[in-house]
Amino acid sequence: MSPVSTLNGLSNELIICIFGYLKAEENFQSFFDYNDRFRKLVKCYVMHSRRTLDEDIERFSTLHSWYKHLHFVDGGVTFYMVPLKGEQERYNFSPCVSDRIGIHWHFWRQKQMPLVDKRIEQISQKYPIKLNPLFASHGSSNGIFMDDGRNFIRQYYPAQFEALSTTLFCRSYHRIFDLLPFYTDDAKATMQFIYENEPKRLRNMIQEAARCIWKEIQALEDVNLLDIKYTQQTAGFVMQVILHE
Repeated sequence: MSPVSTLNGLSNELIICIFGYLKAEENFQSFFDYNDRFRKLVKCYVMHSRRTLDEDIERFSTLHSWYKHLHFVDGGVTFYMVPLKGEQERYNFSPCVSDRIGIHWHFWRQKQMPLVDKRIEQISQKYPIKLNPLFASHGSSNGIFMDDGRNFIRQYYPAQFEALSTTLFCRSYHRIFDLLPFYTDDAKATMQFIYENEPKRLRNMIQEAARCIWKEIQALEDVNLLDIKYTQQTAGFVMQVILHE
């Protein structure tokens, strides 16, 4: 009779390989509380899904009309991130949630998030992200020609600012149409470079923040990401904070 193989009898390498076939939430659900060995392996080797993060970024940039209130002042509006079970709700009356089981990234305008475990809140606070109107493809970019927008380009795109300083940025205007005579082909190409690269820069910033947050939460041996919870009802809360500022 051939020997019977058990889960505990598998090598760490094979277990880690199994993890790779499962979603993050499936690994935490199935193995986190199995025993100490599996918990440590889950903590060390289960990473968040880049694809899910990209979907959460896109969801956040389209579901919530807060993008209308983004600006370029001091580099943009500060948000904080946290991984939680289920998609972030839009409003109480229209949550627009299609997945309440998977691990998704939630975005908050407030530094103080209503989380039960304050250790998670403190980790999130260490990695703020700043979003500006160019984050959303459907956002308005007119503000980029105002003083705050120009200062933003000077800080994040110095070479492009230098190129524009002799054309668009050396003029004052009352309406955006006043700049049209100075919108040369070179100026258009320079602005197009900014419009195309800024969303990529912001997404890279979000991805790096998510990587750091996930890594620090993983270091908390007693924390199952599926058990991170809010202390209150939160649907639509981000929107309310912005509109009442």
